[in-house]
Amino acid sequence: MSPLLRPFKWLLQTCWKLLNFTRLLILNVLFLLLVLVVVIALSHEEKAPPVEGALVLNLSGQLVDQLSEDEASGQLLRSWLNSDEPPQETLVNDVVRALNAACSDDRIKGVVLSLQDLQPSNLGKLVRIADALDRFRQSGKPVVATGSYFQQHQYLLAAHADRILLDPAGAVLLQGFGLYNLYYKSALDKFNITPHVFRVGTYKSFVEPFTRDDMSPEAREANGRWLDQMWHYYVSDVAKARHLAADVVSPDKDQLLSRLGAANGNAAQYAAEQKLVDHLAVRDARLADIVKFAGASDDEPGFRHVLLADYVNQLPDPYATHGHPQIAWIVASGTIQNGKQPAGSIGGDTLSDLLRQVAKDDQIKALVLRIDSPGGSAFAAEQIRTELDAIKAKGKPVIVTMGSLAASGGYWMATAADRIFAEPTTLTGSIGVFGLFASVEKALAYVGIHSDGIATTDFAGIDPSRPLPEHVQRVIQMNIDNTYQRFISLVAASRKMSVAAVDKVAQGRVWTGSDAKALGLVDELGGVDEAIAAAARLAKLDTYDLVNVEPELPPAQKLLRQFMQRSALLFGTQSERWLAQWLDAGRPIIKQVESLDDPQGQYLLAPISAP
Repeated sequence: MSPLLRPFKWLLQTCWKLLNFTRLLILNVLFLLLVLVVVIALSHEEKAPPVEGALVLNLSGQLVDQLSEDEASGQLLRSWLNSDEPPQETLVNDVVRALNAACSDDRIKGVVLSLQDLQPSNLGKLVRIADALDRFRQSGKPVVATGSYFQQHQYLLAAHADRILLDPAGAVLLQGFGLYNLYYKSALDKFNITPHVFRVGTYKSFVEPFTRDDMSPEAREANGRWLDQMWHYYVSDVAKARHLAADVVSPDKDQLLSRLGAANGNAAQYAAEQKLVDHLAVRDARLADIVKFAGASDDEPGFRHVLLADYVNQLPDPYATHGHPQIAWIVASGTIQNGKQPAGSIGGDTLSDLLRQVAKDDQIKALVLRIDSPGGSAFAAEQIRTELDAIKAKGKPVIVTMGSLAASGGYWMATAADRIFAEPTTLTGSIGVFGLFASVEKALAYVGIHSDGIATTDFAGIDPSRPLPEHVQRVIQMNIDNTYQRFISLVAASRKMSVAAVDKVAQGRVWTGSDAKALGLVDELGGVDEAIAAAARLAKLDTYDLVNVEPELPPAQKLLRQFMQRSALLFGTQSERWLAQWLDAGRPIIKQVESLDDPQGQYLLAPISAP
């Protein structure tokens, strides 16, 4: 190297070393600061935020019995960032706990329902919150619902308020329930796709979209019954809460047109004249109404309040232990799939692992299993049912409480219970089995592609590119028939009914909880509290701790969650937002798992979504 270049080389090397030293110094300082924040956060007791005024139930997203894994992490991050972005899911238990605690909390002067971000949610979950609102009102504190408009699901909760305040430009939208599907038979024919459907159950209509262009008379009959029952429950509940006639809540088309015409087509005026709401008021007037009992805010125009999430965070842990015998609480929510699955889905292996923990823990004397599922894999459902039987074999009572939906595979799991509780609006039953296999040999032939080869047996080479042999179809149907017979036999043994009697109410038909009780498919109508009380009675426990059994987080993830929870409490809006954003960007992307993953292609899945 030329002597003239050596000084430049030295200068470049010196600058690089200085830059590298600076970079490492900054990283080390930041790391030490992060460790210091973690230590401080974990060493401080969580303190309740100052609360004086109204509890604002700013419900958003869908109401759920169990947060999905992504949403649980997202809520922690939003809390740490003090973000105003509404959650995609709201835990029903959190809402009920908050209302129950607020009844006797002198700091809470009333409740304000803010429902504009609440997405359509199942009727059973709405009713559970409505019942909690009624209990809160019995404490003598007011409940006010306020909004620019109320959709049907939002209005069910608003109807349980003392006063409903609606914007003069708003509306109350009550439409009724409906069930419509897309049907693909003609499209599949045009694309030369051959669906091979195997099922048992006259009413097992999950596969109908692949074999028909319209709803079958059997499906129309069954769906019409439970839809009418659910709508009747909705109308009766709202009419009772608002002291209205049923035809005000659910007018026929002539009544609606006449009454709306009398209000000159003004939807808000119509709602006020029909007593669906109490007052029409612009935003400032609505705030002034709430200020009367909540007090004026010191920081900004409005009323003194605490949001649901902040209030729940300072409540005592409902699953704290005090050395008493324990009742285990497990939530099984989502489609039933095989293997390990994240929260918000039911994994055969994941839930079985939890049930084995319950069986082995001598401190646990009973189990309450909350099922909120349309079903799924027959293999995984049987895997879970077997583990429930093992718990009973240990002398521990198993109680099932059904959420909005506990059908097909969800009901298969429930057959292992000592007692089954359902809500009147629970959709359950759908005791049937189906299998689905599509082949595309005609589509391939249309474009000049053909499959050929040789195999050692009559059962090798089964592939979507080839026709499904008739003898293979017979084998699959025989397996489906066998699974159905096992299903109704399990139900018969569990419910102390004859197989013939079960077959009569099975056939894949969906029932409401009320019908299921009358038919003997469930033991009692009731919710979570009644199920827990029954578990205590069967286990002969006067005093007990309720413990939440859920998958254990990896140590690093647990530390991170604790850090984010407590540092948000300690530092609030002053939290280092860049760090949380970096953590969010670094979170692994969870791939969607195909739900139809049964190893034998057999499914216990209900073709419904509860209103």
